Amino acid sequence: MKKIWIVIIIIAVAAVIAMFRFLKPEKPQIEQVADTSVVKPVEITKAKRGEIRSELQLSGTIEAIAQVNVFPKIAGRIIELPIKEGEKVNVGQTLAVVEHEELKLSVQQAEAVLDAANAAYSQTEQLAEVRVHTQVTQARAQLHAAEISLKQVKDLAEIRTVTQIDQAEAGLKSLEANLEKIKSGARDEDRRQAEAGLNQAKSNLLNAENNYARIENLYKNGAISLQSFENTKTQLDITSAQHKIATEQLQLITSGAREEDITAMEAQVEQAKASLRLVHTQAETKTWQKDIALAQSQVDSAQAGLTSAQALVEAKSWKAEITSAHTNLTQAEIALKLARKKLRDATIEAPISGIISQRFLDLGGMAAPTAPLFEIVDVDTVKATIDLIESQLSRISLEQKADIAIDGVNTPITGVISYISPTLQPVRRTATVEFSIENTEGILKPGMFAKVTLPVEIRPDAVLIPRVSLIEDAKNKTRNVFIVEAGVSEQRPVEIGLTSGGQVEIRKGLNGGESVIVAGQHSLKVGDSVTVVNQ
Repeated sequence: MKKIWIVIIIIAVAAVIAMFRFLKPEKPQIEQVADTSVVKPVEITKAKRGEIRSELQLSGTIEAIAQVNVFPKIAGRIIELPIKEGEKVNVGQTLAVVEHEELKLSVQQAEAVLDAANAAYSQTEQLAEVRVHTQVTQARAQLHAAEISLKQVKDLAEIRTVTQIDQAEAGLKSLEANLEKIKSGARDEDRRQAEAGLNQAKSNLLNAENNYARIENLYKNGAISLQSFENTKTQLDITSAQHKIATEQLQLITSGAREEDITAMEAQVEQAKASLRLVHTQAETKTWQKDIALAQSQVDSAQAGLTSAQALVEAKSWKAEITSAHTNLTQAEIALKLARKKLRDATIEAPISGIISQRFLDLGGMAAPTAPLFEIVDVDTVKATIDLIESQLSRISLEQKADIAIDGVNTPITGVISYISPTLQPVRRTATVEFSIENTEGILKPGMFAKVTLPVEIRPDAVLIPRVSLIEDAKNKTRNVFIVEAGVSEQRPVEIGLTSGGQVEIRKGLNGGESVIVAGQHSLKVGDSVTVVNQ
């Protein structure tokens, strides 16, 4: 029981102590009990109002605002070179001339082509419509010729085939009769018949030759098929063979038949039978119908040609021909312009105004489009180029002014931000910033080292004190100062703003004109008696 009461008493005491600490306000850790028996010497300064600015101290390199390598557009030997290094040139000024005799000839050739295109265009304007109407006339003539050929084919086709059958049958009968007569012996009547057969064979041969000539002409004009033409040739061959046979028969009858003559006559009979079968086969296939169809297709084609020619007239196609001629004229004009441009390219001109900083070739050297001839720099305006880390980029803007310092140049120099890179370098995490600087007197040279002071924030009416007066409280993360009030030290927590050099801006905690201790404050306690030694 006694142990329980002891525990209760301990808990109660702990609670009272905790409540006392809660109710009692805490003082800053550095606040100590003042010892008023000792007067401590200090130095003070007055908190004053004035301008303070936050600045970036940067370094960079002076570069030309424009630096251009001048390349020739054509290759060739340099025949004129009037410019030397160090000379000032203006935009468009001649720097060099490359040999260009072939280019002059190309211009002359293009001029000749243009003259021809002009003449062709003029002629087309005058004759194009006439040519289209002439095509219509020619198409009508071709249609008329095709219609005549079709009529000839129709007239000759089937009749020719029937006639061939009759001739083949007659020839076979004649041969069979002659064979019989040869076997039985010749008579005067047989001789007369043989002579009549020969005469008929001659007549048939003449008709076959005339028919072949007509068919050959139709075939050449495309009015009949190759098969019909070959059939006509075959018929001519048959008729020629029959004429030969009739001639031989008459000779046999006149001289008398021998065994070999009889055998030959039998062979001729078999050949005549085969010819008759061939003619019948041709008749059965009705090849004349193919000839008629082919001739009809020639008529249809000619009709289509006429329709097409008439459509050209209706569509006024000569206008398209005139347009084409005009297009050729335009192309010739463009070709001439290109030739003249290449000739102009032989003269190398300054693309910018500036100074010739380098000349890479001498007179007589070989210019090439891949190698520069000159380097031109424009230094009337230069730029200071710096690299800025990403945390600083949000504090700058275009057209912002900066002070530029260059060793050896005592004249005040002002630069203006003219370019801020939209991207960062991946490795260094920096962005390129350029300051434009007027350099009309040419004092600044590319390659000089530049120190750039860039104000990023300015406060014209700030409460300022020396930075050395601040006391850092690392534990509580605060800053304090000691001031003097009626010979006694007083501690003030302060909120600082901008810093510049040895000055610091006080945003809260001090007013202008208050006495701030700048020496001896680190040994002070609140309420210490102090004596000012710097007054």
